[in-house]
Amino acid sequence: MLGLLRWFWPLERPAAWVPLLLGATSIASLLAYFFGLASLGMATRWILLPAVAFFVGWLVWNLRRGNDELTDRVLAGLWAGALATLAYDVVRVPISVAGVPVFKAISYFGTLMLGEVRPSLVSEVIGWSYHLSNGVGFGLMFAVAVRVPRLWMAMAWGLFLEIVMLATPYAEVLGYRLSPRFLAITIGAHLVYGAALWAAVAAWQRGRDRAARWFRLGGLALAVAGVGAVGGDSFRRHAPSIPPSPPPYIGEHLYTTWSVPEPDRVAVLWLVERFVDPKAQFHYIEPFSAVRFGTPIDIPEANVRRSGARSATERLVEELGLVEDPAMRALGEMTHLFEIARWRLPAHPDAHRFGLELIEAVGACEEEPALCMRRGMSFLDEWYEASSTSGDRSSLGPETQLPLQMTSRV
Repeated sequence: MLGLLRWFWPLERPAAWVPLLLGATSIASLLAYFFGLASLGMATRWILLPAVAFFVGWLVWNLRRGNDELTDRVLAGLWAGALATLAYDVVRVPISVAGVPVFKAISYFGTLMLGEVRPSLVSEVIGWSYHLSNGVGFGLMFAVAVRVPRLWMAMAWGLFLEIVMLATPYAEVLGYRLSPRFLAITIGAHLVYGAALWAAVAAWQRGRDRAARWFRLGGLALAVAGVGAVGGDSFRRHAPSIPPSPPPYIGEHLYTTWSVPEPDRVAVLWLVERFVDPKAQFHYIEPFSAVRFGTPIDIPEANVRRSGARSATERLVEELGLVEDPAMRALGEMTHLFEIARWRLPAHPDAHRFGLELIEAVGACEEEPALCMRRGMSFLDEWYEASSTSGDRSSLGPETQLPLQMTSRV
């Protein structure tokens, strides 16, 4: 172990820890998402973007002080990381052309940041920019961490990155099956990344004259343009057929239900958000699809669902101890009639009108289900605030636990 530490340059130059840690902030944002700590959009806003701003200031300050060894290593890492990312992508282009959506994870980066279900041109640009930031960050880390870069070190670095990602929920969340073919593709591509990273760092170290500066500038432009071209080709080939994006957030506050905005389902989600989990986020799937993320609710797999002669709303109202609240009784009656006994609606004009108003608030739902559900929940917010209630709500707050021991999934 001590022998390996001899190769770790920051032990000799402690200031190298600054760019080393800053280079890790891009992938740290993704890890925060994978482990349910934050949405990818929030993680990049609070981790990556401030780090980039700080890094730019730190780099400018060091350049003004003089182009010493640390600054040269940083610049070499940025340049080499961009070129290695291009090599990492180019080697997988034939697989993409053959019809395998090998780049769909990069498309998902953009949809996750924007909260979109399907890739768009804007989300694709954001996703590939983030992908490039990962590759550049890894190159920066390697260049400032290793005392004397060697080919075997760079390839081991690329392999290490892949092993670490396989230890996370990366494949499961982004919809990859851990088959021999997948492992061969991803391990091979990371080895290519490592080899290209070493070659680029070595080329940087050899070039010190004016011609080398133009070579470096051209190489950087080639890397950015090349990664963009690979991304554009992948988007053209695979965007229409890529499965829906994973939810932007996959932590403990995620609840999964069907995308059909029935009155009972809208009411249940509203109850969860208002009385159980104010931080709740909802993920909508097509009916009878497998639940891959979050806590199921108001679907056959859920513990809180329609059961027998009671709607899901009635069950949840009872579990929360809200049956004495007249407004909650009215909500339960309405959902019971619309979910269980629609033939009785003409005999209950108030409940019938209430349900029709909720359906009208939800709308035709031709766009994303999340927007329809949100309109319905906003309607219930206004309705509840306007209702005269007699129940004590003070005992229900953020600490209230969702009943019936619903189990979360990642």
